[in-house]
Amino acid sequence: MIVRVLGSAAGGGVPQWNCACVHCNAARTGARPRRSQSSFALSSDGDRWWLINASPDIAQQIEAFPALAPRDARGTPIAGMFFTDANVDHLGGLAVLRQAGTHAFDIYSSATVRALAAEQQAFATFTMPPHRWNALALDEVVAFERGLSAQVIKIDGLTPGFAGRRALADAVVAYLITDEASGGRALFAPVFASVTETLIRAAHDADVSFFDGSFWSDDELEGYGVEKPARALGHAPISGPDGSLAALAALPQRGRRLFAHINNTNPLLDPTSDAAAETGRRGFEIAHDGLQIQV
Repeated sequence: MIVRVLGSAAGGGVPQWNCACVHCNAARTGARPRRSQSSFALSSDGDRWWLINASPDIAQQIEAFPALAPRDARGTPIAGMFFTDANVDHLGGLAVLRQAGTHAFDIYSSATVRALAAEQQAFATFTMPPHRWNALALDEVVAFERGLSAQVIKIDGLTPGFAGRRALADAVVAYLITDEASGGRALFAPVFASVTETLIRAAHDADVSFFDGSFWSDDELEGYGVEKPARALGHAPISGPDGSLAALAALPQRGRRLFAHINNTNPLLDPTSDAAAETGRRGFEIAHDGLQIQV
């Protein structure tokens, strides 16, 4: 199984259009790489591809990855997609893909995410034919491609701000993708409100895991004039005794563990920061756009 990081940043990307922080300015000047909004692509054979989330940057991400380019006048090698949540930075790419025409996507998400998409005019068309949007139950396993299956992992999370930030059981899910041929497993959990036992068990069995790297600390946004704790936004902070880095540190060293969905305020964006050094010492990596892993 091939896993490609299409985008590694949280909502707005890096640089964010209305931010002149040190991280955004470093990306603007080329001192550090730019990052588009969080999404992944995976394939069992390099021919047919599936997306994990579709960010508003999906058009640019397709252009940056030749394997996703159209192969005829109107077409796409993208067979379908999975959604972990209904946040705009993960669902917004559907508005870009609205010109799919007669192409039918197979789409998978929780029931709550499908319902929220159906309520939004820009996304609702994808819940109707010719597309097939399947609502999956927690812990359900679905064979979605020859040799590939996905298990829905129950985790803690909130609905998006436009839906009231409600703590529903399936507001956010993770996916454990298994390649039957290689036995490889990849876990995608780019958003979660806390590290649960179900998430730890899924990560324990994975060869590569992508975790929510939105915020280094719970009060991170206060330094940027935003009085919103990370947890209130549905993201577990990475640092601290009750942060995700400490909670995930006991995972076996055999698998790769990466933080993705990184907010433009996060000190992990500076490779010389104490945060980046601590993350590396604990055996975690920081995902970047264009990273490709064979699982």
